[in-house]
Amino acid sequence: MRTCFYVLLLCLGILNTRAQQAPEIDQAVVMNYFQDQQYTAAIAYLQSRIQPDNVRQLALLGYACYLAGKWPDAIHTYQQLLQQDSTYKPAHQYLGSIYMQQEQPALAIPHYRMLAALQPQAGSYKQLSFAFFAARETDSGFVYLQRAYALNPLDSKVVARMAEEWLDRQRYNAADSVLQPYLAKDSLQTSVLIPAVKTAYFLKDYPQAIALGQRLMRQQVISLTAYSFVAAACYYAKHYQECIYVNDFLTQANMNTETIMYYAAMACTQLKDYTRSNQLLQQCVDLAKSKSLDDYYTAMGANYEGLHAYTKATACLDTAYYLFKAPLRQYSIGRIYDHYLQKPATAQRYYRRYLQLARTKENEPAITLYVRQRLKEMQGGK
Repeated sequence: MRTCFYVLLLCLGILNTRAQQAPEIDQAVVMNYFQDQQYTAAIAYLQSRIQPDNVRQLALLGYACYLAGKWPDAIHTYQQLLQQDSTYKPAHQYLGSIYMQQEQPALAIPHYRMLAALQPQAGSYKQLSFAFFAARETDSGFVYLQRAYALNPLDSKVVARMAEEWLDRQRYNAADSVLQPYLAKDSLQTSVLIPAVKTAYFLKDYPQAIALGQRLMRQQVISLTAYSFVAAACYYAKHYQECIYVNDFLTQANMNTETIMYYAAMACTQLKDYTRSNQLLQQCVDLAKSKSLDDYYTAMGANYEGLHAYTKATACLDTAYYLFKAPLRQYSIGRIYDHYLQKPATAQRYYRRYLQLARTKENEPAITLYVRQRLKEMQGGK
């Protein structure tokens, strides 16, 4: 009976609402919390005073949750706000930002699309474009990227992405037309220099590619992709000493690739420094024969075995053995010939090779015992 009476009073508006009871929010108090980075305290303060139908107060609470890293609360608050004002731009901005940081670009796109409609500016189109690219909707991303570029051709991130998109489409002159105006204004921006190196290389402007690479090295920038093109440009332009320097620069930074090392080796050959060339080529061989390759080929062999593609399985295992001479690969090949391909003579050959190699190298006692027992069985118990 008491509960029914309470509900009746509430319906008649006799009881005060929470909004009416809540004390006003002191902006100075909130700002002090923000300045001291006491975001949790700010949230508690706002929640005790907020009026659920006040857009500005909801925006303040949502921002406090955003700063505190309490994204689910921020999302909930901003969504509440948008139910009252669907055009409130900061809510769309922060929701888009949260979803992008959560790697959920598909959820960010509607908010960035609304922002672009409300304020058709370069920054809005840029955000929408990058969200589409992150969602792997490349065509839509490129459309909005072009709009962003048309409104602000000096945004380094937009310029770099535009150039990369044209490069992917093998439109090298188009990429160059985007890069050159920017480089005339700012020749040191790393994000633009990297696609500029690639563009110059594909246009066979090797001196330009080399010059841009030198700028990157002076700035101590490490970009293996860019330096691969710089090394190639140096070699084809017959700047052999510079080609070697690119390799040395990366070696000092403990960063290198087979490709760059190979060009340096070939440059040494051109300079008749055959000893250094062979040293570099040996390093290339060592990199190519990374121990990980044994794992990769062995794993592929297991996959082919699971697919009943036994010939392919033995080929993978044989390649792994050829590269690294691990005795277990001989055992694995023998096991496949024994149990699946029904070729006992071939199986015995691989089993014996395993036992011979296992004496001085990798030795698995349990496997060795099994192989010896199996060979006896295959030979009629002799």
